[in-house]
Amino acid sequence: MKKKIEIGTVIFIVIVAVVLACLATYMYLTSMMPSLVTKENFYDRITEVNKTIEQRYVGEADTDAAMDSLLTGYVSAVDKYSTYLNEEEYASYTSQMNGKYSGAGITVKYISATGLLKIINVKSNSPAAQADIEIGDIIVKIGDRNVEEMSYEEAINLLRAENGTVISLSLLRGEQELTKSVTIGEYVTSSVEYEMIEGDVGYVAISEFDNTTFDDFKKAVESLENDGAAQFIFDVRNNTGGSLTSVVNILDFLLPEGTLVTLKDNAGKETVHSSDANSFSKKYAVLINGSTYSGGELFAAAVRDFKAGTLVGETTYGKGYAQEIIPLSRGALYLSTKMYYPPNGENYDGVGVSPDVEAKLSAQLEDRFYELDYKEDTQIIAALNALGKQVA
Repeated sequence: MKKKIEIGTVIFIVIVAVVLACLATYMYLTSMMPSLVTKENFYDRITEVNKTIEQRYVGEADTDAAMDSLLTGYVSAVDKYSTYLNEEEYASYTSQMNGKYSGAGITVKYISATGLLKIINVKSNSPAAQADIEIGDIIVKIGDRNVEEMSYEEAINLLRAENGTVISLSLLRGEQELTKSVTIGEYVTSSVEYEMIEGDVGYVAISEFDNTTFDDFKKAVESLENDGAAQFIFDVRNNTGGSLTSVVNILDFLLPEGTLVTLKDNAGKETVHSSDANSFSKKYAVLINGSTYSGGELFAAAVRDFKAGTLVGETTYGKGYAQEIIPLSRGALYLSTKMYYPPNGENYDGVGVSPDVEAKLSAQLEDRFYELDYKEDTQIIAALNALGKQVA
């Protein structure tokens, strides 16, 4: 026989349930109060500044530019490795990760003694390369304006003209005066450059890891092997990192079976990337320096931990955070969402990856980094010696 539940008991159970629900809601809201108050203060401050500008500013405000600057500053203050990308910057980043760039294709350095700009790098296939501009050229004039009479920012802005703009550059190449016309535009370039050095050593430089780097790296290695390369130098000096997928694919190509990298997010969740049993059989060294960042450091750390190659150069920068692009309704966040843990399990953020063989460039050689012949480059020489070449 079924027992009947008295109405008083039912009412009591309902009251208890309501009280417990209210208590749980109260505790949740209480725990959220500091966060809610902080957010309210944050929005109040923005509203106050914006209202003051609307009421008192004498000029015309560009609200879109102001919002971009606000978001950029906010994200950068949270994490120096992260940034906000507006829609134009997001499109440019996506394009560059596929090896497609826009601009003149040069990197310049300000010379304080003269007030001029020295070209320290020229991207292959770029408008500057097509105009026969070379590393080491000194920019004296941009158009009809003398560089020494401009600020660095003014000169850089002139070099960042819109696609289709023709820029006249007056250059000094040694004692020779030249004038070159550069048509700003889009170009496709590779992050991998390679050559044979010292007889049978294949030299491969990787400037960054983008979506095309792995394929270009394999082609470079295969081409050098066909040319008789018996040993290799992989140069990730000044490598700024980039695509984790690209780094992992190259490491998988080089290293035997095992864990390549473990990533941990802010909840402690782990993502593990591993390599298969196939590996690269030839002896090699890896060049690193203080401007080897992020994925470049992961590359070096994995080679070190597998004891697969010799690290030569200087301790790397020490950026152990992994970023990802998170699309927004307008633009995107380039945000640190995980931390890198190489095979040995020790994150290198703030510490860097140390070389097996320490070798430095003098200040004079560092200043001419992209102009150096390999026989002048003391770090390449140290790598050749590590491979048993005995080069003076």
